[in-house]
Amino acid sequence: MEITMCGATSSDLTLTDKSSAGCACCAPQDTSAELVPAAADDVTASFAVTGLTCGSCASRVTSAISALDEVKDVTVDLVSGGASTVTIHSSQPVPSAAVRTAVEQAGYQLTNA
Repeated sequence: MEITMCGATSSDLTLTDKSSAGCACCAPQDTSAELVPAAADDVTASFAVTGLTCGSCASRVTSAISALDEVKDVTVDLVSGGASTVTIHSSQPVPSAAVRTAVEQAGYQLTNA
């Protein structure tokens, strides 16, 4: 049986050297990016949101919350069929009522706050 991966056809499945070019799973990783620590005055808050089932849902909630004043970044830990965790990074505390309104206008439910 022949298998085609990364543009090459082979009959064996030997591991590819990570230093070689290839697909996303075997291509070399860019290690030149530096991690920038969060500013000391950043505020982080997490909320549980229900009704998110896919990446599109997470994107809608991210967009809605990102539109709020002072919000710098929003991340979603998607749990399909359960409560997803939405984490907000901001320069000042964002009122829970504003987060609830943004989430509900996007079509989802905030379960805490």
